[in-house]
Amino acid sequence: MRLTICDNGFQRHKDLMLRTIRKRIECKEEAGGLAVSFSLDQMIGKAESYRIDGAGNDWAVTGSDEMGLYYGIGKFLHSAVWTSDGFLPKATDGVVSPDCPFRCIYFAVHCYNWYHRTSIEALQEYLEEMLLYGFNAIHCIIPVLNFSSFEDEVYLDALKRVRAVFQTARNVGMKLVFGVNPNQGLLSAPHEFDADPSYEKRPERPTRGFAGRNLCPNKPGAFEYLRGIWLKCLEEFEDIGLDYIITWPYDEGGCGCEKCVPWGGNGFEKLSRVLAKDARRLYPGIRFIYCTWTFDVPYDQGEYSTLYKKIRSGEVDYIDYQMTDAHDQFPRYVIEHEPVRPVVNFPEISMWGLFPWGGFGANPMPKRFEGIWDSSKAVLSGGDPYSEGIYEDISKIQFAGYYWNKNARYQDILGEYASFEFGNEVAGDAVRVMELIEKNHVAAQHAQNFFYEHRGHESEYDSPEYLSLEAAREARALAESINLRISEKRKASWRWRILYIRAVLDEKRYSIFFERGMKYNYEDLHTLRHDCVETQLLKDDREAQALYQELRDIFCTLDHDNGRNKWTLPVVQPK
Repeated sequence: MRLTICDNGFQRHKDLMLRTIRKRIECKEEAGGLAVSFSLDQMIGKAESYRIDGAGNDWAVTGSDEMGLYYGIGKFLHSAVWTSDGFLPKATDGVVSPDCPFRCIYFAVHCYNWYHRTSIEALQEYLEEMLLYGFNAIHCIIPVLNFSSFEDEVYLDALKRVRAVFQTARNVGMKLVFGVNPNQGLLSAPHEFDADPSYEKRPERPTRGFAGRNLCPNKPGAFEYLRGIWLKCLEEFEDIGLDYIITWPYDEGGCGCEKCVPWGGNGFEKLSRVLAKDARRLYPGIRFIYCTWTFDVPYDQGEYSTLYKKIRSGEVDYIDYQMTDAHDQFPRYVIEHEPVRPVVNFPEISMWGLFPWGGFGANPMPKRFEGIWDSSKAVLSGGDPYSEGIYEDISKIQFAGYYWNKNARYQDILGEYASFEFGNEVAGDAVRVMELIEKNHVAAQHAQNFFYEHRGHESEYDSPEYLSLEAAREARALAESINLRISEKRKASWRWRILYIRAVLDEKRYSIFFERGMKYNYEDLHTLRHDCVETQLLKDDREAQALYQELRDIFCTLDHDNGRNKWTLPVVQPK
């Protein structure tokens, strides 16, 4: 393909566009081909807006600012109809502006997942792809829960990765969001500082977690210790700058002592208040996001009501955004009460319903996420999907689409994604594969949750949802059909491989479930959904084992067996 770009001085934009095109087709910069010009016009719309105009071989991408120009380039490429040697762009219907100002993506560069173990170059490339799909901010943390001192290699590696991601994001104009768990100590923290774990009201099935070393800030010396940790972490980015701080309540965090409860509106809030002052001293103008993840779960402990009361009274005035969400449905309290600050969500796209989370390939759940989005979009100003790897790439793009257009439908968002990544001729079938995969994924999770609540009495109750072997077979047949129709380059792409592999493995697993006469009870559903050495259904299937190994190669490129990556990597039987 021949391409002429009049970049008008926007060299970074031009370079990113060319890199994106050349991943797919051969492209030479020379006269006589498709002509594209870049320009800015702040009068076309609000911040980060764009428009695409043109026909034939003459096109123009206009941004209201430099970020809007990036998003216009992304739409220019994603909405085009691609062939093996070129593409036909589409004009927008006027100016396109984002509905939500805060469009962040969380890269969990810890937990020994893909973000942690892939190359820094691959991280940077993926970040640029997220930019073109519409995200404007990147969220990372320093995993205090994983190291004993600031001299540990774990800390130094995490710092290197976060700085590399942040610098790449800063270079393209994205906002930098740093997360802090204010009562999280190092692994070496004195045990006399330990928090009271009774904040977890159902320890037999934790809903918030006990990750790392949670400390009580009211114990003598503990507050000064904790403040020293977050100051050390904050100071590491003074040369790059930070735009947002997110303070986190649970998993890494929480204390149930009488001086701290209700944690979310009391002990956690008091720590966050000091953290906000420290952050603004180091980074004047930084915005503060107060996370209310799993507040009042599973029982109402008064966390939301206490916090809302403090904000409405003026006692708390340092919070710019409230982040909220939970494991399953969006919190009803936030929907049913007038927002006290702009609200952003924290979608759980990584861990819901399977283990290892990326152990079977892609995990699309378009209908489930659309239902959650529709229930909460009226109160939302954006969000920050939690990502532990690239296996939930589809869901990242789905939420990016909602943040741009609150009334978008997943069929349109993922249809464009599938057209760009897999080919226009198979896009509809690819979205159908996603829907069929979700059907059994959600049914198995709901059924297991149901039977967990009725363990020992399963025979007295009927499952709320049932698996469909027909759906699994249809998904595999469609995936096989797509695999025959797409180009060799697309067939080999990791985005297609993880979706294709999921369809194949699901058909195999569900076939075994039915052929063996496995039951709708907690144990058999657990075996179906948890792929581990003891219960692996496909341990004797050579094709499946080869596909599992391929997933490991995709998801973890530096090493495989360090003992800490079991959450996202599939299990492969020893040869």
